[in-house]
Amino acid sequence: MTSAIILLIQDAAADAGSSMTASTFWELVSYARGFEYPIGVVFVIGLFMIFSAYVRALNEWKSHRTLSQIDPSTVSRATLTDAIERTPPINPYRQACEKLFEGQRHQNSLAYVLQFIDLGQERYREVDRYVSAAVYVVLSLGLLGTLLGIFVLFTSSERHESSDLVGLGIAVVSTLLALVVRLILWPANLLVQAWVRRRFIHLKKWCAMLAMAEANGSLDDGGD
Repeated sequence: MTSAIILLIQDAAADAGSSMTASTFWELVSYARGFEYPIGVVFVIGLFMIFSAYVRALNEWKSHRTLSQIDPSTVSRATLTDAIERTPPINPYRQACEKLFEGQRHQNSLAYVLQFIDLGQERYREVDRYVSAAVYVVLSLGLLGTLLGIFVLFTSSERHESSDLVGLGIAVVSTLLALVVRLILWPANLLVQAWVRRRFIHLKKWCAMLAMAEANGSLDDGGD
């Protein structure tokens, strides 16, 4: 295994012996000697998961202001029902209202609704875990490239400029690519998760106020 790696790097050094100066971005990336492919695949997968979660959130929370801007302590049941009907069925506010009214036969309808909301939020937490795993995989690949580059640098039987640059190229470029991918995926995931988390926190508070109004009978008399 070790001899095969050394032979591959020596062949790459022979091919690159004439010039090791990158004139384009893709030539620079090619110095990773294969590590750019798994790093690129993980990057695309992670980016796809983040984008999918963001699009799903936009679709679900569309027209949420129809309900979220209602004050549960002063709204009447007729007004609330009309707002529910004008809200898309996949909207979390509408689903929470339906579950709240459905859970009135339970002893604790608010806990029933909050459990339902947590189930909806868990889908986004799952994306967060997958993206975090993708970031760790990318960093591991970058570290592996670094160690392999150092290994090639110090075990090459023929020490010359080209072979040294090949080892350094693997070490530096694979690490650079891993860090760049991490700096893109991690903040993007944090922004999406924070945006979704704020909406779910507001939804839980809104549902608590609505459940209190329902328990006090305020919905029937419009808060009077």
